[in-house]
Amino acid sequence: MNSYNNQRQESVDFLSVFLFIILIVLGFMAISSSTSDINWDHFQLSALATKQIFFLAGAFVIVLTILFSNVAVIDYFAYGFYGIALLLNILVVIIGHEVKGAKSWFGIGGFGLQPSEFAKVATALALAKFLGTYGVRFKGWKNIGISLAIFLIPLVVILMQDDTGSALVFLSFFLVLYREGLPGWVLLSALWMGLLSGFRVIGDFQGVSIYYGYGFLFGIASIVILFFRKNKAVIPLIITIAIASAAFYTVVGSAYHTILQRHQKSRIESVLGLKEDAQGIDFHVKQSKIAIGAGKLWGRGFMKGTQTKMGFVPEQHTDFIFDTLAEEWGFIGTTLFFILYVAFLLRLATLSERQTTIFGRVLGYSLVCILFFHFTINIGMTIGLMPVIGIPLPYISYGGSSLWAFTLFLFIFLRVDQVRK
Repeated sequence: MNSYNNQRQESVDFLSVFLFIILIVLGFMAISSSTSDINWDHFQLSALATKQIFFLAGAFVIVLTILFSNVAVIDYFAYGFYGIALLLNILVVIIGHEVKGAKSWFGIGGFGLQPSEFAKVATALALAKFLGTYGVRFKGWKNIGISLAIFLIPLVVILMQDDTGSALVFLSFFLVLYREGLPGWVLLSALWMGLLSGFRVIGDFQGVSIYYGYGFLFGIASIVILFFRKNKAVIPLIITIAIASAAFYTVVGSAYHTILQRHQKSRIESVLGLKEDAQGIDFHVKQSKIAIGAGKLWGRGFMKGTQTKMGFVPEQHTDFIFDTLAEEWGFIGTTLFFILYVAFLLRLATLSERQTTIFGRVLGYSLVCILFFHFTINIGMTIGLMPVIGIPLPYISYGGSSLWAFTLFLFIFLRVDQVRK
């Protein structure tokens, strides 16, 4: 990475910056509309929209700072930034403010700062720094273990804040490591554990004995062994997987009943469709669907989305801001928005693939995967296809922490791309 000092410098990628500007402008319009008065008859910024202007000004300062910085300095302080981010996320558990059940905010005057947003950037930098170190290859248990620990440690720390949504975002680093050569069986194992967890929760809720679960697992193992009976070398592996699955199935049940709080269990059970939650998450999702459907083909028009303005949709300026876009701009508008956002992701993926250093490639794909996770989950939860875990839509949702963190993330990567070999 020291070679960055002597690398030629090109202009920053214009298309990425152009798409970024369009997204933040659309976000500001949606925030202004969703927070304006229902009897709006002339343009007047709400208090939240005014605060968003302050956040946008801060983002502009971040852009200028990064574009005039030395990339070698960014690389040099990668581990330091990671350490500071971890420390802040531990500290917020002790002295932070609780917002919506999550103790993940520092209160500063009339503003709040969420350190978990910056932990995503710091983790990506640390992972890119480690894998980009001379002589380090993503092979062997040691290097793979360190790579996993780099993003699993902040995941655990953020779980301590009761902020499950932000913690789950760190799982997107598995996709980054898959690009770097993570074996496919690791991803399949993660998917299998997710399915086992869901089956255990559903079984316990329905009062099904745990022994039926064991019987199911070992029944599948017996069928697989019968199918591969001629390959004696595979049989011990199948038995090992069955035993490990049974052990995990047991641990999930114990953790679910002893660690999670009642409101956390209720959220999981509601997401799995095990019980009604008419005034909670189910109610919110139903109102969200109504708002999206109200937009029809062309939408109701800017500042005319009554479903969101009248407060039927919860958090319409943050987690559910997509509802504002859908109600005001309709199917045509949201389709164009999808095309815009996907084009942004594809452009960043293209830049990531053209990097000449592992540091740049890992950093770029980290940004793409995290943005993709946010985009997919955020919109998915507004239409009832994904669990409501409370994560913002990057560059669109209201708030300073998310905007500043993702702006910092984007322009650090664009700066690295600017000085690539």
